Amino acid sequence: MKTEIRIASVIIWDGKAYIPSNARYDNDGPFTDIKPVYEVNLTMADLLPVVETILSKKPAILPEPTKNEVKERRDLMPRTTGARSWKQLGQRGISYIIELTDKGFLVEMSRLDKKGRWEFDPDKRKIFPPSTDLSIVIQTILDDLKTR
Repeated sequence: MKTEIRIASVIIWDGKAYIPSNARYDNDGPFTDIKPVYEVNLTMADLLPVVETILSKKPAILPEPTKNEVKERRDLMPRTTGARSWKQLGQRGISYIIELTDKGFLVEMSRLDKKGRWEFDPDKRKIFPPSTDLSIVIQTILDDLKTR
């Protein structure tokens, strides 16, 4: 039996967290950001309920997108945050991914690659057992923010 994966993306931009809903193109396909995108303050009280909501839902399954839908979804986060482009969002923002499976939580934290794009830093990857309270996972993100 395949492990079900739930993902919450947390993008930090201009002192706020942006947390998009997500979907997949089929049960095994890649995740994509969709509306609604939640904009919250960088506090436990604001982040925790939104991340809980995102992780509690199975991702929607979408039909194969049209060219317009691909562009709209690709541009969703820069447009929502007010960044001019993904490049600007990458250079001035931070990306975190929280992945939840029956094996526990995985938190990925971004850094910039040589071209100024986000990549996940393997040295900052954090793994938590399934019994971990989500507030501990969120606190890991808040603690990382303080170091940047």
